Amino acid sequence: MLQNIRDNIQGVAAKIIIGLMIVPFALYGIDFLFSGSSDAPVAVVNGEKVSEAELNQALALQKRQLLSMMGDNIDPGLLDDAVLRKPALDSLVRQKVMLQAADDAGVAVPDAVLNANIVQMTQFHENGRFSQERFRQVLAAQGFTPSLFRQLMRSDLLIEHLNRGVVGSAFLTDFQREQAIRLGDQKRSFHYLTLDSSGFAEQAEVSDADIEAYYQNNAARFKTTESVRVAYLELTIADFFKPVADEDLRAAYAAEVQAAKARTERHAAHILVELGGDRDREEARSRIEEAKAKIEQGADFAELAKVYSDDFGSAEQGGDLGYSAGNTFPEAFENALASLEVGETSDVVETDAGFHLVKLLDLRAPDVASFEDRREAIERELQERAAKPRLIAEVEALRDLVFNSDGLKGPAETLGLELKQSDWLRPNEGSGVLANPKVRAAAFNAELREQGYNSEVIEVSPTQFVVVNPIEYKAPELKPLATVRDQIVKQLKIEKGRAIAKSAAEEIAAALKAGESAEDIAKAREGVEWQVAVRAWRQDPAVAEPIRSAAFSLQRPEEGASRITTTSHAGNTVVIQLTNVYDGDKSLIGDKRRKELLASAERIQASQGFNAYFGELMQSAKIKYN
Repeated sequence: MLQNIRDNIQGVAAKIIIGLMIVPFALYGIDFLFSGSSDAPVAVVNGEKVSEAELNQALALQKRQLLSMMGDNIDPGLLDDAVLRKPALDSLVRQKVMLQAADDAGVAVPDAVLNANIVQMTQFHENGRFSQERFRQVLAAQGFTPSLFRQLMRSDLLIEHLNRGVVGSAFLTDFQREQAIRLGDQKRSFHYLTLDSSGFAEQAEVSDADIEAYYQNNAARFKTTESVRVAYLELTIADFFKPVADEDLRAAYAAEVQAAKARTERHAAHILVELGGDRDREEARSRIEEAKAKIEQGADFAELAKVYSDDFGSAEQGGDLGYSAGNTFPEAFENALASLEVGETSDVVETDAGFHLVKLLDLRAPDVASFEDRREAIERELQERAAKPRLIAEVEALRDLVFNSDGLKGPAETLGLELKQSDWLRPNEGSGVLANPKVRAAAFNAELREQGYNSEVIEVSPTQFVVVNPIEYKAPELKPLATVRDQIVKQLKIEKGRAIAKSAAEEIAAALKAGESAEDIAKAREGVEWQVAVRAWRQDPAVAEPIRSAAFSLQRPEEGASRITTTSHAGNTVVIQLTNVYDGDKSLIGDKRRKELLASAERIQASQGFNAYFGELMQSAKIKYN
């Protein structure tokens, strides 16, 4: 479940994906997936229950993944529980089977391995390295506890390690190794004749009856695009801007300067001794005091962190936690950090995580631009702040007016707005506010058009609102035959040309089987090009892939005979005559090529082996669906 996160995402994208994963926990509760339930299980796998809670969580996750991939264009039917329930349950059952197999096989994921995998996940990095606080922040922001994340991660790694164990046990027999070289390094010689469809298209005759029939049978292809003209009203926050006094601008700038001072960032490091497990409070206190004593004796803080700290994420970095603006760490930790001078280490600090020694490594104060540089931006911020309540009130008034109004003229006069009209719009065209998908959807809404209704007030952005009323509509119309005649003739010639080429290809294939040479056939026929491939290999770039693939799919020719087939490439018809097959010889290939062929065969063998192993697990599992 977490494999794609580790392998494929980083930065902002990583947080988005993690958010998608975690939302169900926020909806259903942190312990939702792992808490017990009095309800009957939805399935039982080898005696282990799959709860309704687990299934609901999986369904919620699938829906959010679909929404993330497809956005507003998603078919609502794809989000139906009835559609998703069976695939989600099957996935949970397969996961149970794999985890049970990993347990039976003695597969384990030590804490050190789990920690190393988490540390490598770039979504938890700051400045190129793992940050314990970022790790907690990214998870906690979505209500995801580190312990639950670690539990899910461990399950994912267990399945991955089981997979590797099965795949790693795959091997090739001597016969398979010989076959891999014989077939993998096989070369083939063949003739191929290309029948140029465009040349045959020129020969094709198209009658008026053909044109008329095509025109009638494909009328939908020759219709104009629907278009519409709309009237619309627009409200933007800028409509309510008023000048701002100079003293107000300067007061706002002074507040910015003061806030910037409060945002001074402190670069922290710590040594953490956790409570719990086999260590009681007295033992934890003794251990942190021991580290403190060594620091007072001159020992290096970073080296001690590697030895004493239980924070696996920061210990290897000498306890480095990165910068905090005063709101990253627990309150007691931040208070201790704020009281230090650069280079100083605190007394023992206790938080929910355990006992800390905190060190201040550096201070970083934000730069503040000059008043003149900030003046324009501050003015706009103050104008927006003052205008926002008025915009909201006006939007509400507009909603009330357009709901009961016949058209937009009345609301425009009541609110003193400019009633605008668009030019002709097509479904995928528009500029400015009319380019917004929601606005275009309203413009082409059949009910609004037919009933003469106004649209709802559409929020284009938090500071821009629009309402539209379709006033004129042009439905798709069949274009006159005269305007599309040339297009139809061209298409008919292409289709007829392909049919002529196919018929010619059949004649050529018959001639080849009768013993005529490919060269003589090509010379005797117009629009036919003859080429020869000599000892072409499976990935030979000198031969187009469709032709090469067709040639290598033919059975080995009998002695003194050949194999013939037809295929298509670049819109043309190709006749292929296979003449010779040369098997790979292990004594004639280089060591590098031999290794490549065997590695490819081993990958195929490993994949087939794992599929067979998993199939056996599923077949032998006792699975009951309720």
